[in-house]
Amino acid sequence: MSDGIEKSTAKTMMLEVVTPYHHFFEGKVEAAVLSALDGELGILPGHAPVVVALTPGITHITVNGKHRYAVMMEGFAEIGPFMTVVVCNAAEWPENIDVERAQAAYERAIKRYRDETQNPQERIYARNSMRRAKMRLQLVADHGTEEQMKKLRDMHTV
Repeated sequence: MSDGIEKSTAKTMMLEVVTPYHHFFEGKVEAAVLSALDGELGILPGHAPVVVALTPGITHITVNGKHRYAVMMEGFAEIGPFMTVVVCNAAEWPENIDVERAQAAYERAIKRYRDETQNPQERIYARNSMRRAKMRLQLVADHGTEEQMKKLRDMHTV
């Protein structure tokens, strides 16, 4: 531009997702949608710099025009015009989720939450556990493999 100020016309940005256990994702993406405290947050190249707290939820990533979905747990994201870095407790692709394990975790968490002998802090932990397990099951229901979806249907018809 003639005034020396360039507008961002980038079509991609870097996205990096790390957990305490592994480097989950790194690559150029066209867009990402993260689950933040205030709701879903859409991120495009050229986004204004911001740091946000993340809640358990389903993340949408657009790479080369194709959509990928993952579940990400609590954490934070540092968003900038050219790069977004996500640091979260856990992140999983739908095909990597063990349906039986997620369902068992959900049922255990419900039982703990409903137990009136639990102190308030333990009930909060149980509620957060329910949300994490529910997000995993929701991701499988929406974007899992046929085998995973069949297992999920079979569990709910018993």
